[in-house]
Amino acid sequence: MTLEKFINFALTSNTATETFEIKIEEEACKSIKKHTKLNICSYKFIIQEEYIRHIKNKHEEDLFYLTKIPEILNSFSSVEKSLTRNTQTGQTDVSLVFRKKFDDGVVRMVALRVIKTKILSLKTLFRQ
Repeated sequence: MTLEKFINFALTSNTATETFEIKIEEEACKSIKKHTKLNICSYKFIIQEEYIRHIKNKHEEDLFYLTKIPEILNSFSSVEKSLTRNTQTGQTDVSLVFRKKFDDGVVRMVALRVIKTKILSLKTLFRQ
C-alpha cells in the first residue's frame, strides 16, 4: 500500500489497527544523532491510522502535508529532542520534533520514541 492510499484509508476508517512504515534514511539517522544525541538508526518510523485522523480533526488545513512525511523525516530543516510527562503513566516520554521549511511556512512533525520496540511513531503534524 502506498502512503497516499494509507492516508485515504485512515481518513475513512474507524479502526486503530493499521500502520504504515517509512524508512529512516542513514543520512537522516546520522543527522538526528548529531543534533539530539539519540541513536535511532535501528528504529522503524510508523504512522498509525488514528493519528492521521487526529491531524484531520485538529489541523485539517495541513492535511496535504501528510504525503510529505517521508521528506520531513529524511530531509528536515531541524530536529530536536523534547521531553514531556505522560499524564497517564507519570513517566517521561521522549519525542523528536522535526521542522521542515516549505514555500508556505514551516511544518512541525512530532514523533514519539518507543525504546522497548525501537519505534518512532508519528503523533502530530502542523504548520507553524
